[in-house]
Amino acid sequence: MQSEIWTVLKASRPPSWTFGPILFGIGIIHSGIIPKSLNVTLLRLGLQIAALSMPLSIVVFGINDVYDYDSDIRNPRKMKDGPEGGILHPDHHRSVRLAAYTSTVFIILSSIITQQSQNIIATLFLTLIGWQYSAPPLRLKEQPIVDSLSNGAIVYLAWFCGFSFSGLKISDAPSKGLMLGLCTSGIHALGAVMDMEADIAGGQKTIAVALGPRLAAVFAASCYLMASATVDIDSIFGAYVYAGLFIMLFPCLRVSWAHRAFQGIVYLSISCAVLWIFVRAWSIFSRKRS
Repeated sequence: MQSEIWTVLKASRPPSWTFGPILFGIGIIHSGIIPKSLNVTLLRLGLQIAALSMPLSIVVFGINDVYDYDSDIRNPRKMKDGPEGGILHPDHHRSVRLAAYTSTVFIILSSIITQQSQNIIATLFLTLIGWQYSAPPLRLKEQPIVDSLSNGAIVYLAWFCGFSFSGLKISDAPSKGLMLGLCTSGIHALGAVMDMEADIAGGQKTIAVALGPRLAAVFAASCYLMASATVDIDSIFGAYVYAGLFIMLFPCLRVSWAHRAFQGIVYLSISCAVLWIFVRAWSIFSRKRS
């Protein structure tokens, strides 16, 4: 039993547990509406943050491992069983599916208790895309270009869950959320470049398989270029986008640099997001004390 639980947890990629809460936190800060007291609102906030951590990761990454088994056994990166994921043996597929079903219910319930219609709608789409990215009938990851854009949509929706938590609507949303989605689409396209040979062997038609590795890398860089139009260069996110665009240019010139560029941009993304949240949170709390 313990080994089965550990297998499910590994399939959820523990390093990814921070992604949803970070995006939610960025959305909360962008909304400018911060819960002020220890009451029901903070309880609702805590539940949705918790739902977007491990439970969302089980849906997105665990289900991916279930339906990608045939290609994963041909992928040398998966053999290492590192932060980019390992091979999930078919014996564990049922347990991961069950955990994903349970997680989906928890994620949706955590949104319903916010009593905010747009938050609920965003959460429903978030779980739907999380499932359909890897699972049939849509299996979005095998629809070239849509595979990368659907990853961006997942990030945008997680951000919007935070932005809409206090009742704001999609019409109120700033372009910064779009920036997060575009950058994620670029990161995904670059990841597809690394996995191209394994995807070909597994019969998967990703953006890199359809367009070729160089054009897929150019698409990834183009996403960052479009994202640069939504930020100020002298801001933390501006520095991130332009630094990311610089990193993205390397695999455009030499495809063999894709793996190192991917690792670099993932760590850059996490670091800048955490830094931005800390700086903004400190600024907000400092103003309240003064």
